[in-house]
Amino acid sequence: TLHASRFTFRIDFPFPLNIACCMSFVLIFDLDGTLIDSKQDIADSLNEALIQEGLATLPQKKIEELVGYGAKKFVYDALGRPSEEVLARVFLNFWKCYDDSLLKQTRLYPGVMDFLETHSHLPMAVVTNKPEIFSEKILVGLGIRDRFRWLIGGDSLPVQKPDPQVLNPIFQEFGGTLQGLMVGDSHVDIECGKAAGFKTCAVTYGFRSREDLSKLTPDFLIDDFSALAELPVFDNIYAAN
Repeated sequence: TLHASRFTFRIDFPFPLNIACCMSFVLIFDLDGTLIDSKQDIADSLNEALIQEGLATLPQKKIEELVGYGAKKFVYDALGRPSEEVLARVFLNFWKCYDDSLLKQTRLYPGVMDFLETHSHLPMAVVTNKPEIFSEKILVGLGIRDRFRWLIGGDSLPVQKPDPQVLNPIFQEFGGTLQGLMVGDSHVDIECGKAAGFKTCAVTYGFRSREDLSKLTPDFLIDDFSALAELPVFDNIYAAN
């Protein structure tokens, strides 16, 4: 509330003051393979669902290659062109298994918590092709849900990454020109970020190799999350504000 002469003005900012100064820039993160190491819980849940159907389990490496395109496609690809009936049963079993075990071994990657705390004044989002209900439970369970202004899951909208329209809720809230950095571990993240006009950062410790990610020509390529804070894009943000 501001006072001038005998008049009183109340100014209601749409965001906290420490965020308002940086609202022309947003940090967007993928979830699996970027913020969280969920490889074992995903693999165990899928293999349990396959066992329940009387099918052979898959090796960890093969399962990791299938991650990134949403839960339904993940199960479909794991089964190798199944019938609709088999797909429906295995998908339901996978959903139940994963819902029961999504935080058994899943952890934040080293450096994630420190970064989120240090840069809490910047608006941040999680945009993932993972179902929103699973993403919400994991972020809450790991104690970082409140760090993100937006959570957009693979079933939150009619589109998924790499379609840049998945970012529409963020653009609409800003209501103007927006700059950003998309951080992820697969081609859907890098392609989505580029299509939106954002800088892109690929992380090599997730589900895809450094060699594969290099071919996508991201603006930045890092081998551990702690290196994110050293990127020159952050110097530009603070210099501009």
